[in-house]
Amino acid sequence: MASISKPTNPFYIVLLIAGVIFVVTACSYLVMTIKGRDASLGAQEDPSSKRFVEIVDRYGFVALMVELGVLAGATFAAIATDEYWTRRAEREAQQRESDVGDEGPIR
Repeated sequence: MASISKPTNPFYIVLLIAGVIFVVTACSYLVMTIKGRDASLGAQEDPSSKRFVEIVDRYGFVALMVELGVLAGATFAAIATDEYWTRRAEREAQQRESDVGDEGPIR
């Protein structure tokens, strides 16, 4: 009897990628806040650091909201389609099992 492998729901992959991007964006937001605080205390900044803070300040909130939307949508999609992917994997396992049973063991 063939063992049934756990199915891979493609929305789990989307969740993983979107989650990593969200964490990176949130950490960038934290760095922007810390750098902004240091700048207000009179610390000297290099131009690339200043540009990074400007980019995150301008687009960071929108990026976080879009990423949250993708995470929410992918979460609901993963939950809604989980049973489908499980049934599909079971059908494929049964098909492989019946193919082996019809032809006999391959030696």
